[in-house]
Amino acid sequence: MRPFIAFDTATDHLALGVGDLDDPGRLLAEVDRPAPRAANTVLLAAMDTLLSERGIEPADLAAVACGRGPGSFTGVRIGVATAKGAAHGGRLPLVGFSTLDAIAWRVWLAGQVDPGGLIGVIGDAMRGEVYPALFRVTPEGLTRHGDYGVTSPQACAAAWSSLREKVVLVGAGLAKHRMVFEEVLGECAVVAESRWWTPDGAGLVAAAWAATGDSTLSSVAGMSTAEAYEKAHPGRLLPIYTRLSDAEEAERRRERSSTPANGVAGPLEGGPR
Repeated sequence: MRPFIAFDTATDHLALGVGDLDDPGRLLAEVDRPAPRAANTVLLAAMDTLLSERGIEPADLAAVACGRGPGSFTGVRIGVATAKGAAHGGRLPLVGFSTLDAIAWRVWLAGQVDPGGLIGVIGDAMRGEVYPALFRVTPEGLTRHGDYGVTSPQACAAAWSSLREKVVLVGAGLAKHRMVFEEVLGECAVVAESRWWTPDGAGLVAAAWAATGDSTLSSVAGMSTAEAYEKAHPGRLLPIYTRLSDAEEAERRRERSSTPANGVAGPLEGGPR
């Protein structure tokens, strides 16, 4: 057994899971609980507790996996930064997965949707917008339709309504926009109980295994830890950002407002020196 730890802090819910790098899909331990705006203070303690309860030392870990969002900018950064530090410090491979995928996998693992059905994950993007992701359920897993993005709840609901199929809706964005989806989708809207709206440890481990592409869990599973570290180096993992943060947009506005007519800001703008 070669354990790996997976965690996600992109929402107001903290989720951790421990899987086995030698046994795809095997869940060794998990914990999840609400942690609004508290991931920076509770994540490391939760990791220590989860591993110690299972009798796993940090030195026993063979890999680290983390949620890359989309979600809370601060939450994503806390999770990714912690994962990079843990992986680089232990010279372990670091792989990522989408927070939205992890929520969909939680629903799939629980058998909440029959094969052929649709799962619509609605993340809360703030500013009246959502992070949508639509999945088709198969007996073997999930197929995601489209890339990650951000849009209005009205536009997302209209797009899903055009499919004229029932969609099982989950995700924190429902707390604010449930009525929009119910009104637009009508009888096609099946809102799951709120306990399915957040990631859990089992969903994280499943999403980590299902992630495709280079530097993923499945691509390093057969390697030695040293080889896997080079292939899935912690420095290469990036968050999933679908737009600029509030601070970045404010900075762009400040830059535009201060840029002189010649379009060159700073000491080369041509003014007195």
